[in-house]
Amino acid sequence: MTSPGTAAGDADAIAAATLTAPAVAGLHTGGVTQIATYLPGRRVEGVRIGDDRVQVSVVAVHGVPLIAVAEQVRERVVPLAGGLPVDVHVGDVQLPLEEQLALPPADADQLG
Repeated sequence: MTSPGTAAGDADAIAAATLTAPAVAGLHTGGVTQIATYLPGRRVEGVRIGDDRVQVSVVAVHGVPLIAVAEQVRERVVPLAGGLPVDVHVGDVQLPLEEQLALPPADADQLG
């Protein structure tokens, strides 16, 4: 098992490396099953370092094939994963600005 100090440094480094991928718009918490590294007083969302694998959950940039997103993330994370396999989860896709502006607010159905 990874020690807390090591997990903190590794999780932060993995998160930072993931965010350098051009196809990644951000990190994602993973939905129902949270993907995060829990540390004293904080957590690193979108990265989970386990005994047998590293999981990274991302928000992909619209229009990029998901296989390319996974390849970009793995390219950056594998050198930091200590020999563990890297699983990439695409939790969401960031819509282009025009599509975002056309969507009603999340709470619009509760109005009126």
